[in-house]
Amino acid sequence: MKKRFLPFSLILFLFAVLIGCTSSDDSANESSNSDKIVIAAIPKATGGDFWETVEQGARRAATELDIELKWEGTVTETEIAEQTKIIENMINLGVDAIALAPLNNQAQRKPVQSAVDNGIPVVVFDSSIDGNAHSSFVATDNQLGGSLGAQFLSKKIGSEGRVVVFRYVQGTASTAKRADGFIATAKAAGLEIAADPFSESGTLEGSKSVVANTLERFIENGKLSLDGIFAANLTTTLGVSSALDDLRSSGIEVDLAFVGFDSSVKLVKEVQTGKIDALIVQSPEKMGYLAVKTAFAVFQGKPVEAHVDTGVQVVTANRLETEPEIRALVGLK
Repeated sequence: MKKRFLPFSLILFLFAVLIGCTSSDDSANESSNSDKIVIAAIPKATGGDFWETVEQGARRAATELDIELKWEGTVTETEIAEQTKIIENMINLGVDAIALAPLNNQAQRKPVQSAVDNGIPVVVFDSSIDGNAHSSFVATDNQLGGSLGAQFLSKKIGSEGRVVVFRYVQGTASTAKRADGFIATAKAAGLEIAADPFSESGTLEGSKSVVANTLERFIENGKLSLDGIFAANLTTTLGVSSALDDLRSSGIEVDLAFVGFDSSVKLVKEVQTGKIDALIVQSPEKMGYLAVKTAFAVFQGKPVEAHVDTGVQVVTANRLETEPEIRALVGLK
């Protein structure tokens, strides 16, 4: 029996068809991937309890919406120029929307405007920004948070106490509003604001240095002559806690009321043991979730609120013991 061979030209034709089908499949896959909506979420930093919890909320929203989330931020909360580069990179990548926690209310105004000019809507979260290019602001009512801290402290120490307020770095809108809200309410209650210094840097070491130097001015006859302290964010609260521990260890008598802002495992334990009288606590998971959800809604052309309030609570030892929702807020079972 004679063997039959396919003509060489037919073999080439079949091979070309096979390659063409494979290429078509690859193109289809690339097309389906590129069809997925991409939202960039740019926090103030990528480390620390607060921002890691914000990321959890952002990723939960991305999963629900079936979108791609690009989470990218600076290492610390003082790298303004680096955050600008991240925004510019997201613009160049052509993401569909940006959710941004600006490190500075003035410095990031131009890159936000650039994103909008390139057809990329921007939702700002955590801290506000100058201008009106952004579509929505998702955040805690920081003025209220500071005011709640002052109300708690004035009830704790009375209306004639001497208080120090530890601010965060200059140019951070969220913490500025907290400090301003605290000071306005404290003064209205009759409290004396003895000092309100800014942190030297966004680090714990920088905050603690300012705290230690400031408190040294109020040591009289072996005692810290203050009635209360308010710290405006997580870093400054940790700095105050550490500095007060150092004073106690050196034999200085410390008898005052201490209200901090934000929470961590360490700070919650200190509330439970009485070292901290209260923490003003945000909902970072909710903030990340709503920031991404709002950015997605803006991209779709849906109407959104100009300001989305994510809530704030005064957390005390008693509330941690008696209120399950407060325990859940700070990560306790």
